[in-house]
Order: sequence, then structure tokens, then C-alpha cells
Amino acid sequence: MSVLSPVSAILDLPSTTSSRLDTPEIHEEPELIPRSYQIQMYEKALNENTIAVMDTGSGKTLVAAMLIKEMIRREIMANRDPTQRKLCIFVVNNVPLVKQQASVIRTQSRTEVVELCGSSKTKKLVETLWAQISANTYVVVLTAQILLDVLRHGYLHMRKISLLVFDECHHARKDHPFCFIMNEFYHNKLTQDFAQNPRIFGMTASPTSDIGSKMNQSTSELERVLDSKVFSVQLHQLEGFVEKPMQIVALYNPPPRYNPTRLTLRMRRACGFEPKLLQTLNDVSTNLSQLGPWCVDHIWSLAVGNLRGTSKSTTSSEHLATVQRIMDDTSFLPPICNDENLTPKVQKLIQILRVTSKALKDEFCGIIFVQRRDTAAALTILLQELEEFHDLLRVEALAGHSEGNHALLNMTLKEQDAIITRFRNKEYNLLVSTSVAEEGLDIQPCNIVIRFDPVTTTTSYMQSRGRARKKNSRYIMMQESNNHKEEATLEKIQYGEQSMREWYSDKPNQVSGEEDDQVQDKSTPEQQYLVPSTQALLTLGSAVPLLHRYCASLSTDEYCDSKPEFDVSASGASGFLCDLNLPPAAPIRYFQSDRTSTMDMARKSAAFKACEALHKLGAIDDHLVPVVKRAGSDDEGEPTNQAKASQNRFYPRNTPLFWNRGAMQEPKRLFVCTVSFAKDAHYYRHSHRTMCILTHKPLPFSDHRLNVFVKGKAREVIMRTSSAHLKFNHDQIALLRKFTIVLFQRMCRKDFDCEPDRMPYYVAPLGNDDDVSWDDVQIGQSTAVTPLDERLSEEEAILDLVVMLKNDRSSEHFVHGIVRGFKMTDVMPPDRFREEVESYGDSQGNTLLEPTFGDYFKWKFKQDCAEDETILRVQRVKRMRNHLQPAPIDEKEQDNGALALVPLSACWKCSVCAGVLRVSQVIPSALFDLDSFLLVQEAQERVGLQDVRIDLLHVALTTSSANREYHYERLELLGDSFLKFSSTLRLFIVNPAKDEGQLHLSRTRIISNTTLLKHAEQLELYRYISSTPFRRKHWRPVHFIVDGKPWDNQQQHMLSNKTMADVIEAALGAAFLSGGSIVAFHAAKLLRVPFDEFNTWEDFARVYQESLTHHGSTDPASTPILPLYGVHQRHIDKVQKILGYTFKSPHLFMEAMTHASSARKDSGCYQRLEFLGDAVLDFQVIKYYYHKYYDAPPGAITLIKDASVNNQVLGALAIHWGLGEFLIHNSEGLASEIQRAIATLEMQKESSPTNTLEGEYWVNVKMPKVLGDLVESTLGAVFVDCRFDYTVICDVFDRLIRPFLDDHINLEQIVIHPTKALMEFVQSKSCNEARFKREEHEVANRSKNTMRRLGLGGRRGGRDANPTQVCKFMIHGEVIATATGLDIEGLRKQVAEEALRKLQADPGLMDAKCNCPRKRRAGYRTMLDKYHEGRFANGLPVSLLD
Repeated sequence: MSVLSPVSAILDLPSTTSSRLDTPEIHEEPELIPRSYQIQMYEKALNENTIAVMDTGSGKTLVAAMLIKEMIRREIMANRDPTQRKLCIFVVNNVPLVKQQASVIRTQSRTEVVELCGSSKTKKLVETLWAQISANTYVVVLTAQILLDVLRHGYLHMRKISLLVFDECHHARKDHPFCFIMNEFYHNKLTQDFAQNPRIFGMTASPTSDIGSKMNQSTSELERVLDSKVFSVQLHQLEGFVEKPMQIVALYNPPPRYNPTRLTLRMRRACGFEPKLLQTLNDVSTNLSQLGPWCVDHIWSLAVGNLRGTSKSTTSSEHLATVQRIMDDTSFLPPICNDENLTPKVQKLIQILRVTSKALKDEFCGIIFVQRRDTAAALTILLQELEEFHDLLRVEALAGHSEGNHALLNMTLKEQDAIITRFRNKEYNLLVSTSVAEEGLDIQPCNIVIRFDPVTTTTSYMQSRGRARKKNSRYIMMQESNNHKEEATLEKIQYGEQSMREWYSDKPNQVSGEEDDQVQDKSTPEQQYLVPSTQALLTLGSAVPLLHRYCASLSTDEYCDSKPEFDVSASGASGFLCDLNLPPAAPIRYFQSDRTSTMDMARKSAAFKACEALHKLGAIDDHLVPVVKRAGSDDEGEPTNQAKASQNRFYPRNTPLFWNRGAMQEPKRLFVCTVSFAKDAHYYRHSHRTMCILTHKPLPFSDHRLNVFVKGKAREVIMRTSSAHLKFNHDQIALLRKFTIVLFQRMCRKDFDCEPDRMPYYVAPLGNDDDVSWDDVQIGQSTAVTPLDERLSEEEAILDLVVMLKNDRSSEHFVHGIVRGFKMTDVMPPDRFREEVESYGDSQGNTLLEPTFGDYFKWKFKQDCAEDETILRVQRVKRMRNHLQPAPIDEKEQDNGALALVPLSACWKCSVCAGVLRVSQVIPSALFDLDSFLLVQEAQERVGLQDVRIDLLHVALTTSSANREYHYERLELLGDSFLKFSSTLRLFIVNPAKDEGQLHLSRTRIISNTTLLKHAEQLELYRYISSTPFRRKHWRPVHFIVDGKPWDNQQQHMLSNKTMADVIEAALGAAFLSGGSIVAFHAAKLLRVPFDEFNTWEDFARVYQESLTHHGSTDPASTPILPLYGVHQRHIDKVQKILGYTFKSPHLFMEAMTHASSARKDSGCYQRLEFLGDAVLDFQVIKYYYHKYYDAPPGAITLIKDASVNNQVLGALAIHWGLGEFLIHNSEGLASEIQRAIATLEMQKESSPTNTLEGEYWVNVKMPKVLGDLVESTLGAVFVDCRFDYTVICDVFDRLIRPFLDDHINLEQIVIHPTKALMEFVQSKSCNEARFKREEHEVANRSKNTMRRLGLGGRRGGRDANPTQVCKFMIHGEVIATATGLDIEGLRKQVAEEALRKLQADPGLMDAKCNCPRKRRAGYRTMLDKYHEGRFANGLPVSLLD
């Protein structure tokens, strides 16, 4: 090593360079051939645990890759089940190394590698992730903290690891994760069978920074922790493989004595007591002698910029204005290289860079290492400002991340990676870096490395030197002349390196068994808690972070801190105790530590006790993860992973068992079910006969009514049964069978048949004596036609005819009426018979002809008519259609077909009368409905829902795809709300130790579609659901053969997952309408909703009291014991007067009013009661609007419910009741927000012409969520206090909330949120490719990041540091509207308003942007528009709305 003073002697390089170094292309490296020393290291590590000490760049990772490749080969040979497969784990110290080392291992071992780090999206501590990893790969590269976490949580065990590689293993000391991994899981007798321990391989360039005896001790400790031996590569083995830099010491003169700069003096006088500026004063004092006046003034500039970015929370506006004014008055001159501006040290640095950069030119690639961030920032600005370097150096600063908000150069991993990438691509050729560049980051080899500040440790010396790995590189250490301390330190470090190499070269090869035993005993933690089911381990070291994670998962708001509070105090002469207070939402609030020797151990002891207790209560699961943060399985129900609603499956559908018949005895007995139209106006206008369905056993109802739609109008069909029966002989049964088959053939125009012993029923007309009309049955044995008696003149007989025209035998006709007053020789009046006259004239070529009736009939029917022949009006008998479906407008018009004019002699008589055929036309639809009704009854018996009205249950099991006038969706809305209400009540009672977040997660699992789908499948409800409409082409009676195709008992239909889940909820809605909460609760149990602890509604009160008694002695938070002072009693009296309800337990009201910011360790807050009250209120509102808007679709009810139950309206209701006065809290910000909301409403009231608040006056008022919570917690308190008496809560709602809603909210004037209105608009156009998109504003945030990196940005994590957001609304990828800001909810509203305005203003815009297939519509109508127009199906028949 040389020590040179003249700058010209630093580099032995020519003044010019003949060739330049090209930047290598970035590509996957080829598989390397190991060198001899790498093979020796590999063989050593294969046989025993090894710590490989190898210089930077000598290929340590290749040795690890060789080991991994061998371990994978052995694992493949073992042919283990994937669940038992062992992994190779490569552990790194920091995040940047994960990707770097994974890339090398992937290339050299030719295997798939999983990367896990804090910044990766795959950092999920879940069993499924590790099961997938074990099944699909052999190698994982991850950070130490993640490995420690997964081991502690029991997702991975040491016995599942074959090789454990520690990169930069010299960090394995004290409280580093490397140490915790080894001590807690490798050496721990409680968690590990030592025979199954993995092979250990550690890698480092320097195992310790100590020298002398300490070096021996620290290296031995490293060997003990890693259970390994140090093995090194001799320097001579590296020759020819690893480039070594020339080491040079550059001497500089001591600095002159500088006085504080003028700017420093002004800052000190102006605001020297400002905490952050005080820190800068210290920094300036330190840097003045190191850098000089010019640099420290620029440090002031950076510090003030950083102060301005963080001033909102910590700096007064007065101080900020003062320092800003001083900076504005200060002018900064360009740097001049003299002692007045820069220290000799900085000038020496500039001289070194001047010589090296000019000599190397384009090949220059260097790093300057400094100790401080402010030094790096100042030097970067200086070098960028120096004009002589503008064409030579491209300088950037590099630093790590600091938790201090005021720190300069506070860089994220992403920012570091961007700088290093640009350095690699030669966009930068000089980095001014802190120690962050010494290890970890993938920085290309340099030819100039300068230590601006002295090295302090052997490790730092060796690692920074390792960055100079290019050929002919220089490692330059700057040292003050005659500074003996710096000289001694460098000599000590260099001697330490030499001693270290000699020490581990001569070290014995074996570690005795006695030492191993001592290691294991010493490494076993003194206090630990093992979960047997998962092997998850809680230790003193993991307790505090786990507790913080748990507290962060608790429900809270911006006015309450969710952190645990540790209060450590002295206990005795040399001991400490810690009192631990958890946030109000925790099930247990207070813990005290054991007496310990240090304050840190006291905190760990208290946290350990808390975590152990929380696990036993179920607040932390068996993997030692807070329950509320996990979405896995739970004993309350199924996972919350929702099955896709659009996922369809084919399910079997039953045929009604009712139609299965046994052998019949002579005479045969059949039971009569009459089918007739209700006697409305249409009934008397045409002939109608009563038909009957003859069944082998009585149908299970006495009176069944259904609406059928004839000519577009609803008509009621009545089906009546009796227990009486009729007897028939064999010949009569044959006649009935034949009549039924012929009747079906006539209506469907298909070939029907059915074996005699399989006929499920018979259809026949009834006579006047309530017996079968055998004459009609006899005539109806065939479809043959017969001549008409031309002398027939009785109008009743004629009108009951069904005729077929002689010149058209393809269809039958009803006789609509008789045309009287005309003879065949009479001219046809054009005003009455316009169509006939025009068609005759067209046929003759003369439209002016006026034919007689005889002329017209001779032309039309090719026959002469008698003078007085009867003239008929006939109408074609329509082909059978779905009479259960309300017909669209165009179909209604088609049903009213044109009437034809025919003479009686032109007709044949059909074998069925009109009265029979008219009713028979709806028989197939009635039979289809009867099948579904019988299936509903079977479902009712199977599940046990006898208390549920059968007609309502029929609706609940009918989907909208069945095209009936009713479907389950309204009932599903009601049942969904009841399910939420009842499940919430049950969870609240049986889980007094769970907080709101845990209760919410448990409820989500219970009411999720996945869970309900499972219940529906277990109950086989799919067998009884009506999902397909009646179709003439596909309809076939049970057991019938149609067109030669036999009956198939395996019927199927397609149902979505959501439909299956909805049916459960719809059944609950039907149960509630049938008998209120009692019947609905019983139905919920039968439908497998978990209510195991309860048999009746009254059990809620009993179980609640038992739960309080059980937890009373161990869980004080479950029963608040706030003392009632006089002010509290006055508050209670006021509220009781407002509510019209007297509390039996006043403490419940106090809890309902207690915000988390004021809750004490011996009391709770309102969150649990608010959770209960939310479900109570939701159900009451849904139930109310369900009945109020009895004909509204579920979407409209949801719309008005959302407008009635939200933070805004509940906040207004809380102010209306005056609940804010009673709120118990400890937050000035919360009080200000409440007062601001109240004042806003007062101003609205005063500005109103009527001096009242009308309509939805709260829409544009910012309401604190706490106010809405108070309404819900009050309802929850009342419900608990009355011991869950449903009538009490209904009374409170009817008296206090319903009138408020009636006064301010209705469907006619509801205010719809712009986002909902916009999405409804695009849905009305059938567009499936419209969405909102949120992203960060790239330009604005890049500017923020750059400013923050230089110390000018805002506080990281503070409100002012929120990234700028861009919200867009897009149709098929094209932006329609956009907005930029910080509040994403406000942006969505703004974008929705703008997009809706554009789309409505330009009707063609939607068509231009969207190409989804859809029906073109005349205009846009919202859901409410359609509701007001009466265009929606009711969802329930009118008969069911009472």
C-alpha cells in the first residue's frame, strides 16, 4: 500500500486511454465452472456445517448454488410426498439481496426459485402459501425477518429444511434475526429434534470486526450460534480470479478554524430552540470543519426545505415563516476551490476526482463512501455545481432508509434500485454513498473507490474495498496529515484483517460434543410458549412485535391511538415492573410483567403475558396471528373466500314424488281437482268450462290459486280439491287416458303417449253434476273433424264451437261471434268490413269494387252460399304458450289477433268445444306450476319448514330466470338482513371477549355466499328450485313419451353459486313474513345457520347472562364498571326521556357513549354495542321499506336503504337527538369536528326560508363517523338492556327513527350518489367494460420523491405525504373523465359527475365508445324512473302482499 501526497502520483495511468469500457449487456449469465477453491469449499460444506470466509467477488454464492443443486438431487432421490418435501432456504440480511441472489441461484442450479421479501406481493404468512411452495419448488430465497416470522407462526418447521444458507452471516450476533432463527428453532430442545436439523452454510467476507482476543471470542460466538466451523480460502488461491485494488492513502492538510457562517448565526438567533433546527445546528457544527462554509450553508438549505415539508405537525407557522424569510434573503454563490469556502479535505477530493476522471474519461466508475447523510447530500450538490466536472462526472447520492422524519436522503428500496440501475447503465458514473453501498446492493465493480471518511471496522474496510474489483482499480483512503489517531485506527484494522486470516487458517477442524451440548442448553429460551397444533412459538423476543401487530389490527378511528402503552417503573433496588395497557377494543385491557432486571425485559415480559392470554381467548390464532387480520377458516363458519357469483353448475332437479303411483284396484278411485277461471268480465264474455285433474291421491291443498296471462292480461285460475273421490271402471279409465293424450297433442302439436300404468293424472271436462262430462270425453277421443249442421242457429251452441276452415286444415278457430243483419246478396259496407273489401278489390285488380257477401265468400272459400246462411267471426286458436309469464307489450298486441269473416258452410266442426279448449289452453301451464308447487311442499317437509307459508316458500324457491310474475329477490333482501341481524346477535352473546373486528370477520364467514352455498347443497335445495320457464317445445308431462322420446327421470337445471346462497336467504325472508322473528329464527336453525347454543328466541337472554357470569371474574372489560357520577346520571335521565325507554342497567348506556379515546383499563368502549346496533338498525330499515314499498324491486329498496343508513344520515339523527352532548371522549379534534357539523346544520337551518331542515339536508355536510356510531351503539344498548326483546326495539324504531325517515327520505325525491347513478347508466346500456381506475400521479409523486430524497419533501407517513392520486372513469379502456387530488372518495364523486354529464349531454358518446352487444333503447331511465312508471314486476303476487 502506498501513501502519496501529490495528487499526480495517485494513479499510474496514461493521460489518455486508447479504448473505452463498454457497458455489458444485461442478460442471464451462463452456468459457471467452479474453481478449485470453490470445489474444496463445496466438499467441506457438504460434510459439515461451514462458515465460508471468502473475499468479495470470489464466488461464495456459486458454492451455495452447488450445495443447493446437490440437496435437490438428494431430495428427488428420496421421492418424498410433496407435503413432506424438504426445502433449501437461502436467507439474506436485507431486501435488495433477495432478487440478486435468487437470480444467481436460478442460473447456476437450473431450478425454480421462489423470492420472498418485505416488498414482494407474496409476503403472506399463510399455510396455503407454504404448502404451494413445498409442492412446486425446492428453493426459497427470503429475508431473515420473513423466515423468522414463518417459523414463529408455525407455517414452516426446521425439520422441513434440508439446507439453510446465511448470506453475510457475520450479522448473526445480539438481536439480529439470524440469531433468533438459530437460537429459537435450531438449538431449541422444545421446538426441534436435533437429528433433523438442516445443514448450515454461512457466507461472509469478514466474520468479525474485532481484533486480538475479542476477535477469537466473537468468531467463536459466531461458530456457536451457527453451529458451524469457519473455513477460509487462502489468498494465493484467489490469485488470477479476483482482482485486488491498489490501496492508496491520500493525505490532506488539517482544516483551518472556521467561524460560524452568517447564515448559521441568523438561524441560531431566529429560532435556535426549534427542535429540528437544533439538530441541524449540531449537524452544521460537525460538518463545518469537515466540509467548509459553502457546504454547510447548503445543508441549511436542505434542512429548511425538509422542515417546510414536515411543519404541519411539529413546527409553528411563526418559526417556519422566519426561517423561510432568512433563506429567501440568502444568496448562494458558485463554489470556489479555496480554503475560504472548502476544507482542504474537500479540495483534496476534488483534486483526486479531477485527475482520475480526466485519465479514465468514459471508463470512469467510482464510489465515494461517507459516514453521514448530510455529508453525502452536500458533496453531491457541490460536485454537481462544479463547472469543471459537468462533462466528466454524472453524480448522484445514495443512502438507505431512516425512521427519522427529518433525515436527509431518506430513500426507499425502489429509489435505491433506480439509482443503481442508472449507475449500471452509466447514466451516473459517480455515487456519493453512505455505508448502504458497502454490502447488499448489486453494484457493478468500480475502478475508483474513495473513503472520504475514515473506516471504523474491519468489516467495513473489507467490504468497501471489495467494490473496487475492476482491473487496475484504486482504493483510496483519505487521511488527515499527522493525525495519529486515524493512522492508528487504519493500522489496527489492517492488522485485524491479517490476524483474522491467520487465525481461521490455523483453527482446529473439530468442535467437541461437549461444546455442542453447552450450545444447546445455553440457546434454549428461558420463557417460551409453544402451540402444540402448529408448533408456533412465542418468545420474549417475538412478543412485543406480535402485540403491536395485534393492536394495529383492532378497530379504531383517527381520534384514538391503537398502540399498546408500556409504563415501566422501578421495583426495589435493582428491578423493574411494566404495566401494560391495551387499546379499548382488546378483550383484556391490563397486564403486569414479572419483576425483571432491565426495563426492556419488563416490557417483553408484559407483552409475553398479553400474547399468551390473547391466544387462549382466541384473539390470536394457533399460528400466533391476530384473528381479525386473517381470512381463513374459523369454527364459526366457512372461509370468507367468496365463490364467483357467475359460476354456474348443473344440478339434478326432482320430479314430484306425488306423481309416483302404485297398483290400482277395480273399481279405480281417482280424486278430483277442479280447474276453472275466476268469474271476471272475460269469463262471461266467452264460454268457459270447468276442467278437472284426476289424481291417484288427493293433492295436498284445498285451494290453490295462480295468475295466468291470457291476451296480455292476468286472469286468476282456481284449483280446488276435496277428499272425496270418484270411481271409474277400466273402460272409463281408457277413455280418460285417450282424451288426455289427444288434448295434449291438440295443444302442443306433438305426439304424446304414456303407458296406462304410469299415467300420473287424467284431464277431463266436468259436467253440471260435478261428474266427468263423458260426452265431451267421448267426442275428444280423436282430433278428427265433422261437418257442421248448416241449419244450426242457436247462438250459444255456435259460440261454443271450435271450427276448422275447409280450405285451411292447419289450424283451429274459436267462434268469436255471429254477424247478423246481412244476406249473401247484400253489399259489404266498407266502413265495417274494410279489410275484406280491400283484399277482394286487390284480387280483382279494381280497388273500387263493392262486393256482396256472396261474391266475397265465393272468391275466398270457392263455394256458393245460401242466401240466409249464418255469417261468423272467427279467431285463430293460438299455439300453446307460457301463460305463467307476463307478456311484453308487443306480445300482448299479437294475442289480440285479427278476426276472420267466414260462412258457416265453410267450416268443419272440431272434436272439442270452445269452453273446454279455452280452459285447456292454460292446463299445461297450470300443471307446470303444480309440479313446482309440489316440489316446494316436498322441500318444506324435508327441511322442516312447516311453519313457513307454502305460498311464500314457493316464491322463495323461484328464480327470476323462471319468468314468473314473482321471484325470490325481494324475499332474499329481507332474509339477508334478518340473517345479518340474527347472526350478529348470536356472535355478540357467545363471544364477549371478541372485539368488533373479530365479530365482523366471524359474521362474514357465517353469512358469506360460500357458507350459504354449502348449506344449500347439504340440504339439496337445488332439487326443489324452479329456475326454468315453461316452454312449449320442451314441456312434457311426467312419465309421458313425447315424439318417441321416453321420459328421463334424471332432470337437470343450471344454477349459479349466488342463486343457491340467495335461496337460503329468501327462505328466511319467507319465514319472517310467515311468523315474525320466532319463525324466522327457527327456520335459520333448520337451514343450518349456526345457532347451536339456542333453541328458542328466549334463550338469547339466558345465554347472555350465563356468558357474563362465566367471564365476569376474568374479563372485566366484558362488563363495564364505570362509576356513575352526577353528570352521568343527568345524561342518562335526558337520554331516557328522548328514547322513551328506561335503562335497567345504566352502565350499558355509559358504555354506548364511551369513545375508545376515553376508555380505561377497567371499562369498555361503544364498539361492540355499535356492531350490534348496526345490524339491528339495518334490519328494521329493510323491513320497514319492504312493507312500505310493497311493489318496489329489491334494487329500489336497497337504494333507499343505503340513503337511510349511512354515516351522514345517522350523524344528522344523532344531532337531532342531541347524542353528541353525552359522548365521553378524550380528543380535541373529535370535539371540533362535532361542533363544526352542528354549526353547519345550524347555518343551513337559518338560511332556509322556512327555518327548518328539509329533505336530505345532510348530504353535503361532513359528519364525524362517531356521531353515526352513537345512534347504533344506543340501539345496541337498548336491545341488550331489554334482554333482546324484539318488540322493544321495534317500538323504539317506530317512534323515533321511522318518523325521521318519513320526513326526509322517500323514493320520489331520493338523492342518488353520482357513482351509483353513473354505473346504473352504463348498465342500462348493457356495457360490461366500464370501470373506475385509480393510480398514483407519476409526475407529481416523482417530484415529491426527488424532493424528499434531497431532504425537501414531506414527512413520510404523515398526512402531507399522501401520494397524489389520479382517478379515471373508463369505457372499454378509453378515459371519459379524470380528476387528480389526495382524497380518492372525493375524486370518484367528481369523476362520476363529470362522466355522467358528458354521457347525458352527448347521446352518441356511449355508442361510440362501447361495442358490447345490447338492445338499443329509446332513452335512459333510472331504476327509480322505471319504478315510478310501474314497469317493474312486483316480485310477489298481489295476493301475498297483505
